[in-house]
Amino acid sequence: MNDAEIDWDAIYSSERFQQLARRRRNTIVTLGVLAAVYYFSIPALIAWAPDFFKIRLAPGINLGTLFAISQYPFGGVIAYVFLRRIATLDRAATTLAPTTTLVASREESHAF
Repeated sequence: MNDAEIDWDAIYSSERFQQLARRRRNTIVTLGVLAAVYYFSIPALIAWAPDFFKIRLAPGINLGTLFAISQYPFGGVIAYVFLRRIATLDRAATTLAPTTTLVASREESHAF
C-alpha cells in the first residue's frame, strides 16, 4: 500500500489518531516541563536560597555540587523515559493505516 492509496483525512479524523496525538503531546509537555523545572531550579535556588548549596555533605563536596552533577543522570532518565513512551506510541501508530479505507479503487491504480 503506497501513500496515494491511504486516506489520510480519515486517519487524522479518527479517534484512535486523536488519542495517540494527545498521548504524544502529553508526554512531550510533561517531560519538557519536568526537565525545565529541574534545570532552572539551580539558578533559582542560587538566587533565593544560596545557603542551601553551601551545605557540606563531605570534605570537598557540598549540596550544590551534588545537585549540579545530578542533572546529567536526570537528563539521561528523561531521555530514556521519552524514548520508551514514544516507541510505544510508534508501535500503536502502525495500526492506524491498515484500518482505514483506501482512496484509490483497483481500477485507478495501475503499474504505468
